[in-house]
Order: sequence, then structure tokens, then C-alpha cells
Amino acid sequence: MKYIVVSAVVTDEIHFPDGSVRAAPGGAGIYALCGIRLWCDEVMAVTGIGEDYERLHGEWYRRNHISMEGFCIRDARSPRTIVEYFPDGERVETPALGPAHFHALETTGEELRPYLDTAEGMYIFRNTDLDFWTPFLEKKKDSSCKVMWELSADAARRENLETVRNIAGQLAAFSLNMTEAKSLFATSDRERIIAELGTWGPELIFLRQGAKGAVMITSEEAVEVPPQPNVRVVDETGGGNSSTGAVLCGLVEGRSPKICGRMGSISAAMCISQYGVPEVISEEMRKEARTRAMGKVGYQTC
Repeated sequence: MKYIVVSAVVTDEIHFPDGSVRAAPGGAGIYALCGIRLWCDEVMAVTGIGEDYERLHGEWYRRNHISMEGFCIRDARSPRTIVEYFPDGERVETPALGPAHFHALETTGEELRPYLDTAEGMYIFRNTDLDFWTPFLEKKKDSSCKVMWELSADAARRENLETVRNIAGQLAAFSLNMTEAKSLFATSDRERIIAELGTWGPELIFLRQGAKGAVMITSEEAVEVPPQPNVRVVDETGGGNSSTGAVLCGLVEGRSPKICGRMGSISAAMCISQYGVPEVISEEMRKEARTRAMGKVGYQTC
């Protein structure tokens, strides 16, 4: 498989302000899958699931031609997140079966070793847990796979700065949002944050700014990329995961930082235009995405 996504897939039990409830596939992993699937056919997630996951969401994977071969059944029940929305637009997310159950299904660094031998790109959504990163990075030394790490918000703390920098410096790409960057560097100075990230070493750092777009940072430049115009935002959930997956795809395909950023904004726009993931990532959507990303030049899906 060309692209591997390493992050949880769950069921989101969405509670709306009017009292209605809806269950939908969720989790950072499935949004990253969508972000990459818009551009490439060859992508699957590697993570633990429950015995019930295929029954609950298998049809979505089949409909979107996404392999489930990377899933490993580790419990009778799959993770479920209670997502409660309030009238003011705020939301609260709670793991219904507790954090211990959620973490028990996570993929280990050791389990990813075979995929580093075959994949061209790998997306990882993770904190700084060295029990995961130490064996993974040891194997990564012998692999040409480009790894994109999206930092989880709980690790974005000043005391983790050197650890984050050390891990990111051993990977091809790194993604975080501006709120996380401000917490990590303990400063609100945007220019200082961009300058510091430019010294870290990855080929590309994807600094996400929500409605303000993103900054694509390399050792040589910082490219501002605006968000997609005329997007009706229904739910911002998954925007960062889907855009990060798309940026990885662009990087592996040898696209410029500007085009990588544009691909990220297009995938994010797709995922925030409804509650949950799109029902179908159609060929029409993919064709439009290619046109938006590259204009007259065109972008061939892999």
C-alpha cells in the first residue's frame, strides 16, 4: 500500500443542540484517510478496532474503495466518542469507553516496521510517547518512506519542546496548528514561531491556521497558502487531519510547498462541509480537486 494512516478510527455519537443523536464514522484516522483518498487510490489505516467495527462502518469503506486490511481486532467493542454540540457552536468530546480502552487499541511502533519497508508515505497522529517513537525511529533509519507527524494537542506544551523537535527532525514532515505552536513555544509571536520551525530540519512543516489558511515552512522559505474560498463550514472536525494527509500526499508526489498547501486546503474543505466524513468521495470530487490544485496544468491521481 502506498500510503499508511496511523491513528484511531472510532464511532462518533453526535449529540445536537436540538436533542437529536447521530452515529457516524469518526476519529483522526478516518479523516486522514479521506484527505489522502481524494488524491490517491492506495491508502489504508493501521490501527486496532473492535469486533463491531466492520458491521458499523464497513459499508463506508467499501463504498469509498478503501481497504480495511490494516485493521486488527483487539476488543469486542470499537472506540466510541460522545460529541456534544451546544447552541453557541462549541463542542465537548468524551471517550465513551474511557481513555484506557482507547489507548489499548493504538498501534505500536514495532507493529509499523513492515509498513516502513513498503509504503511511500505514512501519516501518524500521535503525542510524544517514547514507547512508540523509540522503536519506530530506529526502524525508520533504514526506510525511504516519508513520514508526516501530526502532533496531538495534549503534547503541545513548553516542557515537550525539545522532545518534539528531536522527533520531528528525524521525519520528512511535521504538522501542527497555530494554537499548538503558541503553547509549544510559549509565545504568541507568529514570526518567531515560523522562524524557529524553519530550523527544525524536516523537508516540510505544515503550520495550520484554520480560517486564515496555512504556512508551508522549509529551511529556505515560508509560503503563505490561503484557505479555499466560498466554503460553507458545517463542522470543523477533521479539518486538520484531512489537510495533513493531503499535504503528505503532495510531498510524496514531489509537489511544491504551495501546491501541497493548496491540496491540504481542498481536502479540509471537503471534510468540514458536513457533519462527519463525506458519504462518498466521488470521481467528480477528485476531478474538481485536481483542477483546483493545479489549474490548467492538471494533477494526475496516483
